[in-house]
Amino acid sequence: MWHKGLITKLISFKFSEYLTVIRNFLTKRKFQVRVNQVLSSIGDIHAGTPQGSSLSPTLYNIFTVDLPKNDNILNCLFADDSAILPQGSNIKYVIHSLQLQLNEIEKRCTLWRVAINTEKTKAILFRKGHSNKPLKSLTFLVEVLSWDHQVKYLGLILDHKLTFQQHARYNCDKF
Repeated sequence: MWHKGLITKLISFKFSEYLTVIRNFLTKRKFQVRVNQVLSSIGDIHAGTPQGSSLSPTLYNIFTVDLPKNDNILNCLFADDSAILPQGSNIKYVIHSLQLQLNEIEKRCTLWRVAINTEKTKAILFRKGHSNKPLKSLTFLVEVLSWDHQVKYLGLILDHKLTFQQHARYNCDKF
């Protein structure tokens, strides 16, 4: 449960006088799902913050403040969507840097018991030109990540050439 990790971080940031309020905000929450006219049984919520709360983004920022940083990699975080963006002109170096960052994030997730859905974890290489050389595989949480030609991030479909054609086509079809 990452609530304990968040509480630990709040103590280290000298937020101890607010801990009772925050602990009450995060614990003993319940959920129930309705599908058509059928209600599920009541379940406990063990992780996360209430969606729509004005306090939730601040708690998320506190929880992710120690995400591993690297001068060559940009971490893009928004709610439950994350992107790790290395850049460089040498593809081997970029892939190596990305793997090192994935290893550091894996250590952090293990430490704080954060679950990552590896089925939703994608790798894409944005680049000009064309190459038939296979890219070295990346691993994350004992899974091999596939190299995709397009990914969806924050509702935007990004293709490996950054043409935005698939995104435009998707939105035209939806319209």
